[in-house]
Amino acid sequence: MNYTCILKSGSRKETWTGQIILLSTGNGWYEAEINGRGTYFHILAGRHKYGNYLCIPNHDVGCELSDFSDIFWNEERIGSLMRKVDAVTV
Repeated sequence: MNYTCILKSGSRKETWTGQIILLSTGNGWYEAEINGRGTYFHILAGRHKYGNYLCIPNHDVGCELSDFSDIFWNEERIGSLMRKVDAVTV
């Protein structure tokens, strides 16, 4: 599935296309591949007893997430661990 990524910086807005391929899913977890702007991410995401999580093993990134629909909070959280453009893609 293709989707549009939007990076806002002040009055500047940059867009590009990302692609997500769902590899596997289970009861409360997901495994996927994401590609955007020439960068590949192997994603493991899901729910645990106290909330949600995201792991990106091929970038040495892992963190807690808010609700999966809370794009602003999750982007800020992921953006503190990797480049902002990559956080937007993820």
